[in-house]
Amino acid sequence: MSFWKSFRNILRALRNGEFLLRIRADKYYMHIMYLFVLMWMTILLSLQVDKTLSKAGDNQAAIDQLRIHYAEREAALVKLHSASAAEARLKQLGVDLSLPQEPATVIKKK
Repeated sequence: MSFWKSFRNILRALRNGEFLLRIRADKYYMHIMYLFVLMWMTILLSLQVDKTLSKAGDNQAAIDQLRIHYAEREAALVKLHSASAAEARLKQLGVDLSLPQEPATVIKKK
């Protein structure tokens, strides 16, 4: 037999679904199916891991953005609570209050 004729026979057997029967692989059918299922499960698990890692990366980026936003808001809040900023805002509103010049006195109960 020539190479091309045997190659054509192999292709014809593959097309007709007889290739595994010709090479007597029918006795290993369960092993082949088991291997196919294992390969399929490996591919699915790999895709799930990729999807999970992608979500984790997106979540980490969102957390970083929220940390930046939180730090900006905290800085703005600290600025509003400083005494000089409070006095400036009071003057801006037209109120005649100012910071105390003397220390606070403690009133004790009898």
